[in-house]
Amino acid sequence: MSAQKAVKSSHYEAESNMEQDIVRKAWIFKPSGLSFIWGGDSRYWVIPNEDRTPAELKMVSWLEVTGSFDKVEPGKTYRIGFKISFTADATGWEQAPVFMSAKIGKKGRTVWKRIKSVNNNIKKLKGGTEPVNIPDETDGRFEIFVSPTVAINQETKLQFGLYEVWTGKWKKGLLIYEAFVQEV
Repeated sequence: MSAQKAVKSSHYEAESNMEQDIVRKAWIFKPSGLSFIWGGDSRYWVIPNEDRTPAELKMVSWLEVTGSFDKVEPGKTYRIGFKISFTADATGWEQAPVFMSAKIGKKGRTVWKRIKSVNNNIKKLKGGTEPVNIPDETDGRFEIFVSPTVAINQETKLQFGLYEVWTGKWKKGLLIYEAFVQEV
């Protein structure tokens, strides 16, 4: 069965596809386990079928890559990140404000974090370098706390994402290897 579902317009919506990494004590989301706005159209994204291949951004002005995780527990804190690099011809990133967001449940309060390391390190990350985790140590960790007093009927799914939707400028060359959620 294909990981891609038919959705309106040309977006790529993933099925729940994650694996547990015992060594890193994290849940790993390969590209097929993430949702990509414009990911259903190969002019904008190439979403691989193989887990070891990154998703490649061909060109978008609206970057939105999201995932969800339903194994959170009340009273615990979770660290969220992405493993990325850039192609040699990546452009549009120097002035693009990249953010990550997270919330617990559909009605939860969204927490945002600016990921400046993408802008500051674009030259280092271009063209076949080893992928890096974002946020990096210069950004600080991106974490979300699940309240210990979650109501019985309250949804506790962690929803997270990587965004650059504010400039309207075209960007290309981002490679996304995985996202991860790690209990702290």
